[in-house]
Amino acid sequence: MRKDLRRSVFTAVALAGFLATSAWAAGPFAEFGGSWKGTGRVSDVNGKSEALSCKSTNSPAPDGIAMTLTLVCASDSYRVDFRSELYTDGNELRGTWKETTRSADGNVEGTIGRDVIKAKTTAPGFDALITIHVLDGKRLDVDLKAHGTSIDHVMVSMKR
Repeated sequence: MRKDLRRSVFTAVALAGFLATSAWAAGPFAEFGGSWKGTGRVSDVNGKSEALSCKSTNSPAPDGIAMTLTLVCASDSYRVDFRSELYTDGNELRGTWKETTRSADGNVEGTIGRDVIKAKTTAPGFDALITIHVLDGKRLDVDLKAHGTSIDHVMVSMKR
């Protein structure tokens, strides 16, 4: 019986490793793909904070090295409609972004790991540090710290 238990544990560990490797083999953006909904908070430079409701739709390309990311968040006073085209070599990240409610656009540079994107967006007079983290394949957290705009900090947690 002990031998069967060890074999079952080994099989489960091997399967978990295979599934994690398979997701990465599907491309670095595989973990981020899908439709996500959730809530968060936005803070402005004066310290005012409001609740947000957000949706994100992330569409990895079949080749696994590109992804279209959209994030729409709204509160009583703010609306953010963000779209980005991202590309990676498996480590470095680059792309473009556009925020339609403020008619802003620019570039994205950063890194990507198995479950985290760390990026900096830039545009004339504006930049932001963004971390997007997938937890257990079930939760997508977005943390944005902005400079050069009235919005200072956005934190959002979403589920599939």
